[in-house]
Amino acid sequence: MDGSPTSLKRKQTEVNSEAKPEIPVEESVRKRQNIARTCVHEVAVPTGYASNKDELIHGTLSDPIYNGERAKTYPFKLDPFQEISVACLERNESILVSAHTSAGKTAVAEYAIAMAFRDKQRVIYTSPLKALSNQKYRELSQEFSDVGLMTGDVTLSPNASCLVMTTEILRGMLYRGSEVLKEVAWVIFDEIHYMKDRERVLFGKKVLFFLPRH
Repeated sequence: MDGSPTSLKRKQTEVNSEAKPEIPVEESVRKRQNIARTCVHEVAVPTGYASNKDELIHGTLSDPIYNGERAKTYPFKLDPFQEISVACLERNESILVSAHTSAGKTAVAEYAIAMAFRDKQRVIYTSPLKALSNQKYRELSQEFSDVGLMTGDVTLSPNASCLVMTTEILRGMLYRGSEVLKEVAWVIFDEIHYMKDRERVLFGKKVLFFLPRH
């Protein structure tokens, strides 16, 4: 192999000539914006749905009214499905958000947590796996000041306003009639697509069934 400086320089030039040209930042941003505009999110409500709150106070789902300050603000404009989800949360209504990766589901979950902090209530954030619970604990600890973790292996700040735990831990608390649940206003189920097989589906249904009606 010819290892002379001239040969190495020639090879480097050939490699660079085959590389794709660098896209300007402005063009890259425009492409991302175009992709975002082509992504459509649909919102579905149950047949015969009627808000359990007076629309004169809270507005409609498509045009919500917020009394006072929002529990949380964002440095970006919320997508329609996020706005409607937030409107439902402010009405103390349950929601199910199903969207692709990086669509903004976490923003909705964080709003529910912020509402609990604002209203001096407690919130539980569950995931089916310990690793996911540990990861979410680290992420939420950067956003909120009072976050705890319960996975069976690790327990941190069990009296925190926001408790991150596995779904199994939540089930155990429900079966024992834990006093903690009396103070909980919201329960967030993350990564529910893991509940695919019959056993996990039945497990999830039991947890939902035993949750307090408040």
